Amino acid sequence: MSSESPAHQAQCTELLGQFSNTVLDIQRLAQARPIEQFHPQMFQRLQALLPFDKAWWGRSAQVDGQLCEHSSAVFNLPADYVADWQSIRHDDITVEQVHAAPGRAVVIDLASTPGLHWLGVRHDIRELMCIIVVDPVTRLSEHLTLYRSPALPRFSRFDCELLTCLMPHLAAAMSNNQIRAMLAMRETLADPHALGLAVCDRHGILQHAESGFIELLHSHWPRWSGPVLPMPVRAGLLELADLRIEMTAVGASYVLIGRARSPLQRLSPREYDVARSFGKGQTYKEIARDLGLAPNTVRHHIRTIYAKLGVNDKARVAHLLHSASG
Repeated sequence: MSSESPAHQAQCTELLGQFSNTVLDIQRLAQARPIEQFHPQMFQRLQALLPFDKAWWGRSAQVDGQLCEHSSAVFNLPADYVADWQSIRHDDITVEQVHAAPGRAVVIDLASTPGLHWLGVRHDIRELMCIIVVDPVTRLSEHLTLYRSPALPRFSRFDCELLTCLMPHLAAAMSNNQIRAMLAMRETLADPHALGLAVCDRHGILQHAESGFIELLHSHWPRWSGPVLPMPVRAGLLELADLRIEMTAVGASYVLIGRARSPLQRLSPREYDVARSFGKGQTYKEIARDLGLAPNTVRHHIRTIYAKLGVNDKARVAHLLHSASG
């Protein structure tokens, strides 16, 4: 029999219930809210379990051996907070401590260093609690920092344990939210199975990707290994010889839709007309007459068509045309 008092058992049961309800509510938010709404609502729900004044969620990647912040969301902090932190980053002991123990929350008094003291005075922060988790596949690290002003009690050891237990669930919710954005985009597309989807940040750091999208990238950039995408990221359409990638801004992220280009899509409109006539069995002279071209021009187009399609006879051209139409 347990020697714990009924009051202690009741308190533990209540805390477990609060923890469970918080995690479930945040997962529901991840499934129901678009990317740009998820962070603020997640922070608001988290405050009910673990009080704090302000918060900062960020994602970093190793680029050329340096840890670079590539996306972030702040809560009850001004937009220039991250720039302020960057200016005193060299004096922030938090970075070293959390990277020494990934997955464990640490508490830092902002009076610890001159730079942190300046940051705390500027933004009315006395103490912070920070934790990072590292994705074993992408090697992206996500950090959550909660802040308390002098008006709130200091973070306790229990608060640290609570955030340590919460963080894997929060990171999973963020992943689910971004996956939701990909799935929502897929539902609006024609032929949604003939493509690969991914999400990246504004710096081109890949955050989530379907296996089909990775295969498309490797087909064009076989030596690419990530997490930095091998092409510039901007809203619009990127057309390459063997694939096309549509990029759509969604909040601070981009949803990427990759499709392999069929061999026929590599042909110019005139080359396609020649290929279609050639595949039907017409001779050079017949094609020249119907399209108003010189026979030598038709021969040149046929050579180009063979090269672009990777074939060397009329039967293969006809087969490709038939497959595309059927």
